[in-house]
Amino acid sequence: MKGRKLLPQLVLGAVALWLAGPLSGQTRTIRVVTYNIEDDIDGATTPLPGLIFPSAGGSVTNGGVLEGIGEEVVNNDPAQPLDLLALEETTGNLTTIGPIVAGLNAFYNAPGMYAISPYQATEEDGNVADGNGPNGLVYNTTTLQLVASVPVDPPGGTAELGAASGEYREVMRYELAPAGLTPAAGNEFYVYVSHYKSGATTDDLTDRAGEAQIIRDDEATNLPANARVLYVGDYNVTSSDETSYQTVLAANAPSGAAQGQGFDPLNPTGSTSVDWGASTTNPTILAMETESATDLRYRDDMQLMTSNVYNGVPGGLGWVPGTYHTFGNNGTTSYHGSVNSGSDTALTNLAGNASIVAATLYADLTTASDHLPLVADYTIAFNPPVLQLGSAALAPGGGFEFVLSNADGSAVTVAEEGLIEIQTTTNLGTKWAALTDSAVVTNGLLQISDTNGFSPQRFYRAVVAP
Repeated sequence: MKGRKLLPQLVLGAVALWLAGPLSGQTRTIRVVTYNIEDDIDGATTPLPGLIFPSAGGSVTNGGVLEGIGEEVVNNDPAQPLDLLALEETTGNLTTIGPIVAGLNAFYNAPGMYAISPYQATEEDGNVADGNGPNGLVYNTTTLQLVASVPVDPPGGTAELGAASGEYREVMRYELAPAGLTPAAGNEFYVYVSHYKSGATTDDLTDRAGEAQIIRDDEATNLPANARVLYVGDYNVTSSDETSYQTVLAANAPSGAAQGQGFDPLNPTGSTSVDWGASTTNPTILAMETESATDLRYRDDMQLMTSNVYNGVPGGLGWVPGTYHTFGNNGTTSYHGSVNSGSDTALTNLAGNASIVAATLYADLTTASDHLPLVADYTIAFNPPVLQLGSAALAPGGGFEFVLSNADGSAVTVAEEGLIEIQTTTNLGTKWAALTDSAVVTNGLLQISDTNGFSPQRFYRAVVAP
């Protein structure tokens, strides 16, 4: 257990229990996804087939695109469930996003693992059924905590959403921190979620520029100068010379404040000569395209980031180089081609024990949305709790019950409980194995049951996962 130290052992009858805690100063990796899920068009309101269950039907526990994202090994970053899902084109929290949360929790057999931002974003005229649906957020409660959900409206408020400002769908600014830690300036980060105006007319370009200006000025006015920020969503740009895109990349906010400059991992110099909307055979350009899954031709979806995130400055959110990619597209799908055409080799890096095969995911991508998900991995500072044992007793119904607390005596929080993994072995000279259904941590109590009647003698340990 690299990076973990064993704490004192407690023996009760035929049970021996250790607590193991990691050393301080660690980081953990989180997987961030931005995804336009096309769920407020042509009567669609609930998640489309393929998103959290197979495109051909079936249970959510059979998988789908969102679960497949968690099965991918990305540039040597191990497979892991997604941690942050920024959504565009939802009908709303209850109708669209709630079923996504329920589906993820069912797939991972972990009630409460995923949660939704409680704020319901709106659109022009306050009508969530207009303009292809509002933005939203899903997050993994075992790795992240949502500190705040703040609407970013034009000057004058929601009455100015629309042509008056260029912001048609209410932009959201989410403040997050690692789960189990007290939010502080050194561990928080911010995510702006946008769905810019589509179209190629002069008015459309002006509208997109207006929204970018609102976002950059909000960051400069309301966030610390050294805030770690992601600007994610559906940018709807065609080429890199668009004013909206260059506004996010500018050194100064439109107000003049020298903070919040965005960086694009796929265009780090901010070149104005990249055309994502022209027919090409260049695999580098093709790999950037996110729309559409059945007719690949635009780079609409992006995760831009401030310099401290892009450069991985120690002490907070940092991008893992080489992990920024379009899920299901590595440049082997031709322009105007479908990711399910048979030529796509993007998903050859699924984990060896993945429960979803690539062929299923290619099909799922073509039905879950017109867009493809944009995925990147980041590290966050992680100073996990060090747990200690209290009293022990026989548990109701058999087994054993141990009281857990933090080293300072404080109660174990729900977020900390989600970090605890119980492992067992019958021989200290052999490998430890995780207990998946015989150990429960609830309200600071660790309860261990064993259908074998604790014979032969078994050793148990509680490990705080990195």
